[in-house]
Amino acid sequence: MVMSSLGQNLRYAVRTLRSSPGFSAVAILTLALGIGANTAIFSFVDGVLLKPLPYPEPDRIVRVLEKPPQGERNGISTLNFLDWQKDNSVFDYMSAMTGGGATLGGVAEPVQLRGGRVSARYFDIYGIKAALGRTFLPGEDQPGKNKVVILSNALWVTQFGAQKDIVGKSILLDNESHMVIGILPSGGAFDRASNQIWRPLAFEQSNMTRNFHWMTSYARLKPGVSLQQAKADMDAIGKRIEHDFPDSNKGWGVIVERYADTLIAPELRSALLVLLIATGLVLLIGCANLANLALVRGVAREREVAVRASLGARRWQLIRQFLTETVLLSIIGGLMGIAVGYGLLRWLQTQIPPFSFAREVAVTMDLRVLLFAMAIAVFTGVLFGLAPAMQVTSPNLANSMKDGGRGASSGGSRRRLRDALVVVEVSLAFILLVGSGLMMRTFFGLMNAESGFDATNTVTVGMPMPQQRFPDPLQLNAYLREVRAAVEAVPGVVETALSCAPPMQGTCYGMPMLVAGRPMVDRSKRDGGFYKIVSPSYFTAMRLKLIKGRALSDRDTKGSTPVLVINDRLAKRYFPNEEPLGKHILIQEIIPGKTALGNEISWEVVGVVASEKIGGPRDDQSAGVYVSNEQTPAYGMTLIVRAKLDPLSLANAISAAVHSVSKDQALGDFRTVDQIKEQALAGNRLQATLMGIFASVALLLAALGIYGVISYSVEQRTHELGIRAALGASKQNLLGLVLLRGLALTGIGLAIGLAGSLAVTRQMKSILFGVGAQDPATMIGVAAILAAVAVTACYIPSRRATKADPMVALRYE
Repeated sequence: MVMSSLGQNLRYAVRTLRSSPGFSAVAILTLALGIGANTAIFSFVDGVLLKPLPYPEPDRIVRVLEKPPQGERNGISTLNFLDWQKDNSVFDYMSAMTGGGATLGGVAEPVQLRGGRVSARYFDIYGIKAALGRTFLPGEDQPGKNKVVILSNALWVTQFGAQKDIVGKSILLDNESHMVIGILPSGGAFDRASNQIWRPLAFEQSNMTRNFHWMTSYARLKPGVSLQQAKADMDAIGKRIEHDFPDSNKGWGVIVERYADTLIAPELRSALLVLLIATGLVLLIGCANLANLALVRGVAREREVAVRASLGARRWQLIRQFLTETVLLSIIGGLMGIAVGYGLLRWLQTQIPPFSFAREVAVTMDLRVLLFAMAIAVFTGVLFGLAPAMQVTSPNLANSMKDGGRGASSGGSRRRLRDALVVVEVSLAFILLVGSGLMMRTFFGLMNAESGFDATNTVTVGMPMPQQRFPDPLQLNAYLREVRAAVEAVPGVVETALSCAPPMQGTCYGMPMLVAGRPMVDRSKRDGGFYKIVSPSYFTAMRLKLIKGRALSDRDTKGSTPVLVINDRLAKRYFPNEEPLGKHILIQEIIPGKTALGNEISWEVVGVVASEKIGGPRDDQSAGVYVSNEQTPAYGMTLIVRAKLDPLSLANAISAAVHSVSKDQALGDFRTVDQIKEQALAGNRLQATLMGIFASVALLLAALGIYGVISYSVEQRTHELGIRAALGASKQNLLGLVLLRGLALTGIGLAIGLAGSLAVTRQMKSILFGVGAQDPATMIGVAAILAAVAVTACYIPSRRATKADPMVALRYE
């Protein structure tokens, strides 16, 4: 019986919707766009925030770091890690990890591979088994036993042609033979990782320190051990280490945190939630518009409803029929929305830089997402259909049976509902436009923010150099000078420089510092700053502004007085009211290629430069020092080339120049500094673009909603307006009368939207730059835009009212 009744409702719904193709098409298109946008953004929210990690019992995986006296988290030192590993009673496995890229040799042209070095039980923590071969055995992370390597599945396919017999064979990494022992599974988290190779992390005697924090550690909790128990156990170990080794560990503690909680930056979480809210607002605005259309359409069907009621149909049956029609529309719109969402998802994936998400993140339109899409389709069908259904099925049936039943159908309650829907549309559009405005101002603020250097025609390329190739740092520097000379001989090259990190890509080291002559402070309590190793030409090549003193020079060599250049932020921190030049700063020496710090030496300040954005476009706080690579040699430098023309057009010539010095030198990707900045801003650009699109759709829908309500109001008030015109009302009076209603609704919507935006934009604080979350200028601008759109939307039907012939209008009823 129920199925038969439902089938009858569906057949009647199809006939009814086919008889109103315009309404059906508008409804389906509106829903498809709204549901499609929600589906695409939810795919990211689901993949990034909601899906469980793709490992067995992921809640047992934790990250363990050191907690410095002044700060929240830091890397860990070798000896501290070994004590943690030996003394803990809460972990099944504990592993350390650090970077471990390598140059693949024995091929036509050296290839730089991204990689990591890990303790032997690293893969056991995640429950990862090799697809071919095996993972590391206990003991393979010991010196002399560590010349083995595991390949990612992607590298195995692209570089080695998916040859199964590669397992057990040796490949050349950094000019040393390594046996391939395993290939990781395809399609999983480790296939999405940026790393292409994994090698054992073997601690040499030179690594055995407590004052050089260079690793991260991960662990798997024993069954039944809680996170709090692990924290208590590690805190006890940390306190014992602090007591036994106060010189290196005074004030240091241990941080144990759930691995899943470390993967998503707060800014990313906020950005995704803001986008999801934005798409939700677009869909709600669309629903309000469709509800208004359904109300107007329902007027024409009141006579039909009255007839069916007089023939015995109950009100709930009539409401069910109307809801069947709207839900059918929404399901069709939902199916089309899935297609729209899939296309939008694929486009978004092309706009996001590689490795923007953790390796565990898999953004796909899977069954969970499809169920979400259909759920919101049904929900929106009920949402925009219920109120019109309730209204249409409750008229005075006797009046509706009359030929002149129009008056009953335009009762006060129906008008108030249409007005309320317009207010909702305006208020939601205001919130969305404010959010969009803030995102756009953030993006343009980041784009136009002063970087501290001139990026014009400047390109960077990584030059990895294993220590065993140049065990003598003096030999390393001689080689780098030779490379620079060869590149500078390329026609079109203006200047070259070296840096231990590319521009806007972070610092090389963070070091505790103390001004010489001031009261001695434990290193654990000193202020820290970046410590960047560069060639003396870095400042001119990057066009960094020299504020006072001099830059580093070729005369600053090993054996001469240790000197450094500070940025103006460090000058303001340490020397706010005195001359910094000639002062000395105490910093421990970096030992080339070693995970250990040397003696504390006194560095003379010889210059002050304007601050550059060390950590990226948002960096307004980095304070630190620059030292010459001639005094502190460093392996793995970035070559910076300034040219007279587009430097990427010189990439082949630059590569040839480098290989003329050493054919075994691997090179990373050539990237201009502008590309580095664009990549850093890709997320902000995408957010601003999406918010702009969503806001534009919301503005259009709000305008259509206002226009529809005012237009319908003019039609319903034709008789009244004719009487007013016949009694002498001017066209301006009639125009003002109609405009006033539309502007009143807009004003109420703006007031509610303002209150809503003050609450919603608080969630955006962490992703904004250069603008406050409750910026008055943005809100005033948005209010002005919405008011202008509302005036336009009201003016068109209002003009029609002033052109009506009073005699025709009087005969309207």
